[in-house]
Amino acid sequence: MRILLWHVHGSYTTAFVQGAHDYLVPTTPDRGPDGRGRAETFDWPASAREIDEASAHDAEVDVVVLQRPHELNGLAQRWLGGRVPGRDVPAIYLEHNTPPGPAGSNVHHAADRADIPVVHVTHCNNLYWDSGRAPTRVIEHGIIDPGLRYTGAKSRLAVVINEPARRGRVVGADLLARFEAVAPVDLFGIDAGKLGGRADLPQSELFDVLAERRAYVHTTRWTSLGLSLLEAMHL
Repeated sequence: MRILLWHVHGSYTTAFVQGAHDYLVPTTPDRGPDGRGRAETFDWPASAREIDEASAHDAEVDVVVLQRPHELNGLAQRWLGGRVPGRDVPAIYLEHNTPPGPAGSNVHHAADRADIPVVHVTHCNNLYWDSGRAPTRVIEHGIIDPGLRYTGAKSRLAVVINEPARRGRVVGADLLARFEAVAPVDLFGIDAGKLGGRADLPQSELFDVLAERRAYVHTTRWTSLGLSLLEAMHL
């Protein structure tokens, strides 16, 4: 199949593009959130190739994988040259996240779309989201096994948070100071540099430095089974 999907979550997408398909990854000149293209710090196969918006208009696409509300509400249709996901091109909505608010009032962005299945990455997320008319499936997080690397040689704590400054309390960025009082903390992740961390490590090198730390701390307050926690457990 030819699958159109945006590069949103590096580790997840790295595992996803290992399949026996062709992956079209949108890219823009600024390589911003809506056009990151191929990963620079992850190892992707040649079957994951970049595509610009003009080329995507007429590209043969078997399915589009939606991951964010604005992809569902206009972005994908624009990139597909007016073709509507779920009507003109088969689509799924891949939901990575736990709902942000009270469990009784979290209506999913695709809840009114019976033509677009919502795929949750954990059974917990499927339980908490109100998916309305949308068919739902659970396909749990998959990762590439990094192999046993743990040494714990450094008596430091490892924390992995993407965009900690922007996401703040939800991902437990405010807890870092508390852990610093117990042991030195090394923060890694996208935009981690804004809080004094490291954001530029290739995945394999990141796994090595995580495995050197005595313990991994999963700070996220509101989540089910996070992908970075799975990676740490494998290490």
